[in-house]
Amino acid sequence: MNTQLFSKTIAALAVFGLLGMTSIASAHEADCPYCKLKLVQNMKTQDNEVVVKVGNKRIEYRCLYCVIKDQKRYKGDLVVYSPSEKVGEPVVLKRTDGKWTGPEGAVFLNTFKKHSECAELSRAFSSKAAFDKYVKDNKVADAKALSLSEFIALVTKPAK
Repeated sequence: MNTQLFSKTIAALAVFGLLGMTSIASAHEADCPYCKLKLVQNMKTQDNEVVVKVGNKRIEYRCLYCVIKDQKRYKGDLVVYSPSEKVGEPVVLKRTDGKWTGPEGAVFLNTFKKHSECAELSRAFSSKAAFDKYVKDNKVADAKALSLSEFIALVTKPAK
Protein backbone atom coordinates (compact mmCIF):
# COMPACT_ATOMS: atom_id res chain seq x y z
CA MET A 1 0.00 0.00 0.00
CA ASN A 2 1.19 3.50 -0.79
CA THR A 3 2.48 5.21 2.38
CA GLN A 4 1.04 8.57 1.37
CA LEU A 5 -2.41 7.06 0.71
CA PHE A 6 -2.24 5.18 4.02
CA SER A 7 -1.37 8.42 5.88
CA LYS A 8 -4.27 10.30 4.24
CA THR A 9 -6.67 7.48 5.09
CA ILE A 10 -5.56 7.47 8.74
CA ALA A 11 -5.84 11.28 8.88
CA ALA A 12 -9.36 11.20 7.42
CA LEU A 13 -10.47 8.52 9.89
CA ALA A 14 -9.03 10.55 12.77
CA VAL A 15 -10.87 13.70 11.67
CA PHE A 16 -14.18 11.86 11.22
CA GLY A 17 -13.68 10.11 14.53
CA LEU A 18 -13.08 13.41 16.32
CA LEU A 19 -16.08 15.00 14.64
CA GLY A 20 -18.24 12.08 15.68
CA MET A 21 -17.01 12.25 19.28
CA THR A 22 -17.56 16.02 19.37
CA SER A 23 -21.16 15.71 18.23
CA ILE A 24 -21.82 12.96 20.76
CA ALA A 25 -20.30 14.99 23.59
CA SER A 26 -22.12 18.21 22.74
CA ALA A 27 -25.40 16.69 21.58
CA HIS A 28 -26.60 16.45 25.17
CA GLU A 29 -25.82 20.09 25.92
CA ALA A 30 -28.88 22.05 24.90
CA ASP A 31 -31.22 24.80 25.98
CA CYS A 32 -34.58 24.27 27.62
CA PRO A 33 -37.35 24.64 25.02
CA TYR A 34 -39.33 26.84 27.43
CA CYS A 35 -36.94 29.12 29.36
CA LYS A 36 -33.97 28.86 26.92
CA LEU A 37 -31.49 28.37 29.80
CA LYS A 38 -28.97 25.52 29.58
CA LEU A 39 -30.27 22.13 30.67
CA VAL A 40 -28.83 20.92 33.98
CA GLN A 41 -27.24 17.51 33.57
CA ASN A 42 -27.58 14.58 35.95
CA MET A 43 -24.88 14.13 38.58
CA LYS A 44 -23.80 11.04 40.52
CA THR A 45 -25.67 12.25 43.60
CA GLN A 46 -28.74 13.84 41.99
CA ASP A 47 -30.74 13.58 38.78
CA ASN A 48 -31.68 16.87 37.15
CA GLU A 49 -32.91 16.00 33.66
CA VAL A 50 -36.67 16.39 33.24
CA VAL A 51 -37.89 14.39 30.25
CA VAL A 52 -41.20 14.65 28.44
CA LYS A 53 -42.30 11.85 26.14
CA VAL A 54 -44.94 12.62 23.55
CA GLY A 55 -45.51 9.72 21.18
CA ASN A 56 -42.02 8.77 19.96
CA LYS A 57 -40.52 12.17 20.85
CA ARG A 58 -38.28 12.70 23.87
CA ILE A 59 -37.87 16.33 24.94
CA GLU A 60 -35.66 17.49 27.82
CA TYR A 61 -36.52 20.44 30.04
CA ARG A 62 -34.59 22.34 32.71
CA CYS A 63 -37.21 21.81 35.44
CA LEU A 64 -40.71 20.66 36.18
CA TYR A 65 -41.98 24.26 36.17
CA CYS A 66 -40.88 24.66 32.54
CA VAL A 67 -42.72 21.47 31.53
CA ILE A 68 -46.00 22.61 33.07
CA LYS A 69 -45.69 26.16 31.67
CA ASP A 70 -45.01 24.71 28.20
CA GLN A 71 -47.59 21.91 28.26
CA LYS A 72 -49.95 23.59 25.78
CA ARG A 73 -47.28 23.02 23.11
CA TYR A 74 -48.22 19.33 23.08
CA LYS A 75 -51.55 18.00 21.96
CA GLY A 76 -52.76 14.73 23.41
CA ASP A 77 -51.28 12.53 26.10
CA LEU A 78 -47.78 12.85 27.50
CA VAL A 79 -45.52 11.37 30.16
CA VAL A 80 -43.09 13.36 32.31
CA TYR A 81 -40.09 11.80 34.03
CA SER A 82 -39.23 14.23 36.80
CA PRO A 83 -36.07 13.78 38.85
CA SER A 84 -36.75 12.65 42.39
CA GLU A 85 -34.55 12.36 45.46
CA LYS A 86 -33.46 8.91 44.23
CA VAL A 87 -30.95 8.77 41.38
CA GLY A 88 -32.39 6.76 38.50
CA GLU A 89 -35.92 6.68 39.96
CA PRO A 90 -37.96 9.58 38.57
CA VAL A 91 -41.42 10.59 39.68
CA VAL A 92 -43.54 9.71 36.65
CA LEU A 93 -46.40 12.06 35.82
CA LYS A 94 -48.97 11.51 33.09
CA ARG A 95 -51.36 13.77 31.28
CA THR A 96 -54.15 11.69 29.80
CA ASP A 97 -57.16 13.35 28.17
CA GLY A 98 -56.00 16.65 29.70
CA LYS A 99 -55.92 15.29 33.27
CA TRP A 100 -52.67 15.07 35.24
CA THR A 101 -51.89 12.13 37.50
CA GLY A 102 -48.87 11.10 39.53
CA PRO A 103 -47.82 8.57 42.14
CA GLU A 104 -49.70 8.57 45.40
CA GLY A 105 -47.73 10.35 48.10
CA ALA A 106 -45.56 12.36 45.68
CA VAL A 107 -44.99 15.99 46.66
CA PHE A 108 -43.57 18.94 44.77
CA LEU A 109 -41.36 21.93 45.46
CA ASN A 110 -41.58 25.23 43.60
CA THR A 111 -39.83 28.07 45.41
CA PHE A 112 -37.32 29.63 43.02
CA LYS A 113 -37.09 33.41 42.84
CA LYS A 114 -34.73 33.56 39.82
CA HIS A 115 -35.24 31.11 37.00
CA SER A 116 -31.56 30.17 37.11
CA GLU A 117 -32.43 28.33 40.39
CA CYS A 118 -35.31 26.34 38.93
CA ALA A 119 -33.52 22.99 38.55
CA GLU A 120 -32.85 22.92 42.31
CA LEU A 121 -36.12 24.50 43.46
CA SER A 122 -38.81 23.12 41.14
CA ARG A 123 -38.68 19.38 41.76
CA ALA A 124 -40.69 16.27 42.56
CA PHE A 125 -40.23 13.92 45.52
CA SER A 126 -41.57 10.44 46.09
CA SER A 127 -42.73 11.33 49.62
CA LYS A 128 -43.11 14.13 52.15
CA ALA A 129 -40.21 12.64 54.13
CA ALA A 130 -37.95 12.86 51.06
CA PHE A 131 -39.11 16.45 50.51
CA ASP A 132 -38.34 17.35 54.14
CA LYS A 133 -34.85 15.83 53.89
CA TYR A 134 -34.08 17.71 50.65
CA VAL A 135 -35.31 21.00 52.13
CA LYS A 136 -33.21 20.49 55.28
CA ASP A 137 -30.06 19.29 53.45
CA ASN A 138 -30.21 22.13 50.91
CA LYS A 139 -31.38 24.81 53.37
CA VAL A 140 -34.37 25.74 51.19
CA ALA A 141 -36.18 28.74 52.64
CA ASP A 142 -39.97 29.10 52.49
CA ALA A 143 -40.46 25.56 51.19
CA LYS A 144 -43.97 24.15 51.09
CA ALA A 145 -44.78 20.60 50.01
CA LEU A 146 -47.34 20.81 47.23
CA SER A 147 -49.66 18.16 45.85
CA LEU A 148 -49.59 17.70 42.07
CA SER A 149 -52.80 19.70 41.65
CA GLU A 150 -51.45 22.51 43.88
CA PHE A 151 -48.17 22.56 41.93
CA ILE A 152 -49.96 22.77 38.57
CA ALA A 153 -52.34 25.46 39.84
CA LEU A 154 -49.41 27.52 41.17
CA VAL A 155 -47.40 27.23 37.96
CA THR A 156 -50.31 27.91 35.60
CA LYS A 157 -51.73 30.79 37.62
CA PRO A 158 -51.69 33.94 35.48
CA ALA A 159 -49.06 36.50 36.47
CA LYS A 160 -50.36 39.57 38.27
